[in-house]
Amino acid sequence: MLIQNPLFYKNVVPVDARLHENLRIGRPERPLGFAREANVIPALVDEFELAMADLPIAFLPGPELPAAVFVTGAAPGTNAYVSDDGLWSGAYIPAYLRRYPFIIGDTAGGSSVLCFDDTYPGFGEVEGERFFSEDGARAAPLEQALALAQTYRDAAVRTEAFCGLLRDFGLLQTATLDTTAPDGSKSVVHGIMIINEAALAALTAEQVHKLHQAGFLKAIYSQIASLRSVSKLSPPVPKKPRGSAKKTS
Repeated sequence: MLIQNPLFYKNVVPVDARLHENLRIGRPERPLGFAREANVIPALVDEFELAMADLPIAFLPGPELPAAVFVTGAAPGTNAYVSDDGLWSGAYIPAYLRRYPFIIGDTAGGSSVLCFDDTYPGFGEVEGERFFSEDGARAAPLEQALALAQTYRDAAVRTEAFCGLLRDFGLLQTATLDTTAPDGSKSVVHGIMIINEAALAALTAEQVHKLHQAGFLKAIYSQIASLRSVSKLSPPVPKKPRGSAKKTS
């Protein structure tokens, strides 16, 4: 199996009708607890417009291409969108989280196969929905997982192409995101990149046309607009319980 364990995945194995004929998947006690300490989560270019009002979008430098990410925390080890009980508090849930614990892997022969992280606490043989029906066919949960994982993979290819054009056209600049907590303390997200609006304005007509033809112009402006959501990285002001005010005389 030609696959490395990406973020959150600990032990990726291919789905096997014989080995996993009795396996079931259910909802664990803390559904998104695995992402509780992730302050960045991979993003797809197809998601930018849907997520921009709720999640700041940025890029991380890479050895070959920059990587698109949602910024979910003001500091490493924090996630403002996942509660202590493992639930998502935002309006848009990233596809990367919705795909987990499944993923598409490649075999040594070049074919693709559905895989999953077998350490995910929602798996078992007693509770939940079956992977396979009695006759060995993929059941609905597995079919849905396959469809989402394949859709994610296709969108990831487009995202790489998008990031490649941003790099080639010099459209990225290093930046920091500043947030202020209710108590006045400040946090800064370092090591990210965002769209350079001056470089965007300086593009040639040919470059703009290429971005338009690829369907990426809207994604560029969505990334810029998403930075208005930075304030959501700070925890909300705690609500005072009713009846807690002291009387004065």
